[in-house]
Amino acid sequence: MDLLQLFKRPKKEDLFSKYPDGILVVSLEGKVLDVNEKALNMFGFSRLEIVGQFFSAFIDGGTNLLNKIISTSQPMVSRAKTNTKDGSFFEISASRDTQGQKVYVSLRDVTQRHKMQNMVNTQYEIAKSIIDEKNTYLNAISGEILSSLASIEGFSKALCDGVGGVLIDKQMKYVSIIQNNASDLNYDLEKLFCLFQMESNLYPFEYRSFDIVNLLNSLAEQYQEKFKKKRVLFDYDFSTFANRGVYCDPNVCEYLVKTVLEIFNRFVNLGQVTFNAGNAPVAFLQKHNFEGKVSEDTNSYMLFEMKANEFVFESEELKDIFEPYLNPIKTKRSVGLKLAFVLLRKFARALKGDIWIYSKQGYGTIFTIVLPCVKQ
Repeated sequence: MDLLQLFKRPKKEDLFSKYPDGILVVSLEGKVLDVNEKALNMFGFSRLEIVGQFFSAFIDGGTNLLNKIISTSQPMVSRAKTNTKDGSFFEISASRDTQGQKVYVSLRDVTQRHKMQNMVNTQYEIAKSIIDEKNTYLNAISGEILSSLASIEGFSKALCDGVGGVLIDKQMKYVSIIQNNASDLNYDLEKLFCLFQMESNLYPFEYRSFDIVNLLNSLAEQYQEKFKKKRVLFDYDFSTFANRGVYCDPNVCEYLVKTVLEIFNRFVNLGQVTFNAGNAPVAFLQKHNFEGKVSEDTNSYMLFEMKANEFVFESEELKDIFEPYLNPIKTKRSVGLKLAFVLLRKFARALKGDIWIYSKQGYGTIFTIVLPCVKQ
């Protein structure tokens, strides 16, 4: 707080009696010239013990701290040397009166708040350390767990395909259940382990230059066959890229696109799926407050739009769809699907991009992903 603005050239009796904080008047050499009653109570010393002593005898940092406070016009917290209790902390504000060759200093006791903040920070660091250790361990064993599930899924599929001979209807029914459950559990756990990686910054991002159109064409061709088997129309167009060469993490780009297309593949059984990609319009970037300089003649971001016209979310589902620990989807959709949405946003934002989902009855659902395609 700027004391000079409040009091201009204050009278001592007004400054000491009417101002609610502890007040010190300090010379430009750093000696305490005067002190009010509130400050005496805060320090627990008499006037004779304080006046004439250097400010640094009572506040860590001394005049260097005062100079920093004055230059930044921001209050700071420092340890106070008091006669009343150990470990006191004062919030300090200061203003220099160059005409009077002195500095007015105000003090507020923030010991409890400071200690509480330190306690919270310490507990946070302890909790984060435990979480990181847990996530590192789970990440290390994830391959073994997923491999075991994959073997169950593969073996049950082989039985369904007749490798062990023809199964009777009842046997086929139970083996199919095992295969489907193993497949669903594999999907869920894969997303869960990936979330653990992202939470503890364990994911190995690999940025490099690559041909984005080649990558997208390869993915589109894979899913064209899958949608064809389900008799779902699938159209795609990547012709509007101004420059096919982009700088990003190709593995994450592939993951984002595959995740959305796989969601459509799992839940869409009729209608049409479209996938368009190109450079993001400047108006769209400005609307969503993307950082960095974006002008009409630059193509620094790419935009992916994937739409299914027969796939719709309820408004309640979309409310917290990107939040990992808030209101899991209150439908029959799997936990893995919820985690898939969480990871979509985490990965998009890790690349300094973002994702939006729009859904409406009669219109369908559209996933819009924006990613930078130049080095940030």
